[in-house]
Amino acid sequence: MINMSGLNMVLTKIKFIAICIALTAPLTAFAQWQVSGGLYPPYLLEPSASSGLNGVYVLYGMRQASVSFEASDNSPMQCFRYSVSALHAEEVASRQEGNRVYITAPEAGYGYFIEQHGAPVSYMWLVDYEPLKLTMQSLVVDESSSDCDQTRLIFERTAPDIQFSWINGRTEQVARELMLKYQTFRWNEEGKQYDEITVEENVRGYRELSVTAPFCNTSFSLTGDQFQQFWGIASTITSPLYEAVSVTGEAFAEQHVRDAGNELDKESGELGGSAPVEITFTGYANHPVTTYNAWEISRDPEFNVIDASYPDAELKYSFEEEGTTYVRFIVSNAAGSCDKVVQTFTVNTSESSLKVPNVFTPESASGNNQIFKVAYKSILKFEGWVFNRWGNQLFHWTNPAEGWDGKVNGKVVPTGAYYYVIEAEGVGGKKYKLKGDINVLRTRN
Repeated sequence: MINMSGLNMVLTKIKFIAICIALTAPLTAFAQWQVSGGLYPPYLLEPSASSGLNGVYVLYGMRQASVSFEASDNSPMQCFRYSVSALHAEEVASRQEGNRVYITAPEAGYGYFIEQHGAPVSYMWLVDYEPLKLTMQSLVVDESSSDCDQTRLIFERTAPDIQFSWINGRTEQVARELMLKYQTFRWNEEGKQYDEITVEENVRGYRELSVTAPFCNTSFSLTGDQFQQFWGIASTITSPLYEAVSVTGEAFAEQHVRDAGNELDKESGELGGSAPVEITFTGYANHPVTTYNAWEISRDPEFNVIDASYPDAELKYSFEEEGTTYVRFIVSNAAGSCDKVVQTFTVNTSESSLKVPNVFTPESASGNNQIFKVAYKSILKFEGWVFNRWGNQLFHWTNPAEGWDGKVNGKVVPTGAYYYVIEAEGVGGKKYKLKGDINVLRTRN
């Protein structure tokens, strides 16, 4: 006597094993589903391989809906459908013509699969979009929860869930994808200016949306969803004009480099060096949202004490104090609700030094050491004199970058010792009073 209960358990286990095999075995390239009907062409969603489905087909209405499957051979096929799990599927009416089988009166909200040679061949899910369509009602900015970094939108809409079941019974919800558009500013490095651009982002159609805060006044618009866009029937909803509060900026520093060969530390690859360090600072901001910008100078890296503030976009500044100085560019909106430190620059000014050579060779054949020059750095004031042994002044200069060529009235002085006096002042008020001999040598040409 046959045990029907045991036989059913065996058959159920065999079907479960076949479903598991279907999850891992790819559909042959020849076999395929064909779906048609409704007002527009079907939209095909491609679910993950883990779902076991070869496709999720979305129709707009089920008028004249047709679902068929083309197999790789003419062997008999059976059609099944399920609502939760393929393990509990039921056979549905169908007709076969050669290697193609047609499901009779297909209904949305079910998964369908084909069995051939006693095993599942391919799975799909059918959705009717018409009763699940997205209807957009309003879009506004939630200013109470927006801040300087993020702008939050409230999107009122009617959007019933679109979902399908994996063959193992797991339910997956289809996210509605919408196109969000708004204006903001983007920095143009080549033109050194902010350009207004249109941002287009794909977003999920939830009730609350969050985007990067725009840098200019703008309206937000939503177009969707992906199904309506595909069918060319998408509508767009636009928010009232939003007055931007977020500020941003760019900052640059360019140091004036002197070409004196006898000045030390005038170029270090970083801002600073031998004083006076002359730098032009230039700042840019997203006007008119930014209504205040300034350059601030401090010896404190935390800017707890601000030594000077200049409410200008461009600042030309000469650093004449030894040590480290910090310069930053700040921007703020009219309400002061959003402010930003755009960039902080570090300027290191060298300590002063002044060294005097004791010999030089005017008009030397080698071209070296022809000028009597000091080696210096961070010298702010300078004055020097050269005298002969009788105390007559032969040369006077006030720029440490310059020097004496050993000539008086266009002629090189005789070989011998001469006397110099130099008075200078470096950073920090350091005083220099130097006196000594300078030997003039002559070379044979």
